[in-house]
Amino acid sequence: MVADLIGLDKFQTTRLLQRMERDGLVAAVERGKYLLLGLTPEKVLSNPLYIGSNLASPAYISFWSGLHFHGLTEQVPLTVFVATTRRKSQLTFHGVRYKFVTLKPKAFFGYRRETLDGLPVLIADEAKSILDSLTLPEYAGGITEAAKALQIALSEQALDVNELIEYAVRLKNGSLASRLGYLLELLHQPVDGLQPSRGPVLLNPRQRERSTFHSRWKLYVNIATDDLFPQGVA
Repeated sequence: MVADLIGLDKFQTTRLLQRMERDGLVAAVERGKYLLLGLTPEKVLSNPLYIGSNLASPAYISFWSGLHFHGLTEQVPLTVFVATTRRKSQLTFHGVRYKFVTLKPKAFFGYRRETLDGLPVLIADEAKSILDSLTLPEYAGGITEAAKALQIALSEQALDVNELIEYAVRLKNGSLASRLGYLLELLHQPVDGLQPSRGPVLLNPRQRERSTFHSRWKLYVNIATDDLFPQGVA
């Protein structure tokens, strides 16, 4: 609480924050939460990834936003996707929508501190951005964006496959392992250590129609390879 930090009572703290907001030193994000702008408010307000990583605790930027940060997608997401372990409703601040995706504590790893325009941002590394996106592709522009990001990362050697698999095994998510294993095999990559889901999985969870069944990965391949990898598979 701000009141505890500065040694003022609730009334005094409210008055102080009101004055600071009037002077442009803080901005109210939601009830009871303020963003410290300091002497360069435009620097903070123009950095949605910095804002997003500070709107919840713990939190890190991931999914489509993580893919874009790492240059693994050409699409610019209009929403900032934030991974957190606590439920939090989405909000809009200064014209930017922030979507909070709740992860289990065991899945909250694989992020690092980056500097973006001089401000610190907690963001998923390349491997975790891809795995988060394959786990919940609806927050990454769909399975096609996640698959293309995987291909780009591998082609640019921006990804350690062994680390990727190590992360996936640590997550203990059968659906993720099936999707990842299938895609890695298409890209002629090793899959040692990955165990498929016990039950059938949809490659594209947004498309409920079941198409070709891949018995090795217990996966309904309900999207064409050409759609996953428009540039082809070497």
